[in-house]
Amino acid sequence: MARATLSIVMPSFNQARFLEEAIGSVLAQRDRVKEFFVLDAGSTDGSREIIEKYSEQIDWWRSEPDGGQSNAIADGFERSTGDVLTWLNSDDALLPGAINALLDCFDADPSLGLVEGDTVVVDGDSRVMHCDRRAGPSRQWMRYGYMRIHQPSTFFRRDVYEQVGGVDRSLHCVMDTELWYRILSNTKAARLERYCGVHRIHEEAKGSADTWSEKYRAERDMIEKKYPEICGHPIRYQLGRVAYAWDRISTGRGRKAQRETQRFQGKPLREIADELVYC
Repeated sequence: MARATLSIVMPSFNQARFLEEAIGSVLAQRDRVKEFFVLDAGSTDGSREIIEKYSEQIDWWRSEPDGGQSNAIADGFERSTGDVLTWLNSDDALLPGAINALLDCFDADPSLGLVEGDTVVVDGDSRVMHCDRRAGPSRQWMRYGYMRIHQPSTFFRRDVYEQVGGVDRSLHCVMDTELWYRILSNTKAARLERYCGVHRIHEEAKGSADTWSEKYRAERDMIEKKYPEICGHPIRYQLGRVAYAWDRISTGRGRKAQRETQRFQGKPLREIADELVYC
């Protein structure tokens, strides 16, 4: 049976501080990547020079105004041909071996439409803040109010992505959450109990910057109204919270993540990345 092929799209804008680490995390696993595209929105901070440095190992790239992150992601996916897709923001990264581990899940179960691995969260200096082992992802967890998918650790099948209509180009902050609502409503999903992605929290990130807070609120309100069958069920959400707490206790997932956080917190990612993936 043919192995699944992967296309990675990296949207970027003025993230030169983190861009080389993000690109390097993909190129270190290039043997399982069919296509790697970098779509820069016309950065003025030296990002273009970094992309050019690695251009021979990047299948296609551009550096020009693109109308926002969602447009860049959607443009990249339209150009790609892999069986499995993901996007990796230029301030995030992949851990060693993550690509093989996630693709192996799709190879083992053709019915899977989405797979998420565990995630390590780092700061602007690439020092570990905490380790995150979550429940789900699944349609059931989502309907009970628990739908917190870490995008850097998530791969999904192209046919499912196209079936649900792709990324909503009109969204700038919650395009991932809105896409997960549609994907999880239409396919089987699974969690890989292995650290795969690196999510970075820093002062310039959309989720941290005050300039984006109002836009975030508006878009969250919009998708809650758009998906009433998923959002706005307080009693069901309370049951979900109880179920989630029990899941973390009964599986030991919560204690394990806590121990790993204590072990790695404050350490540079480059020094402990290999240790993380064998936790």
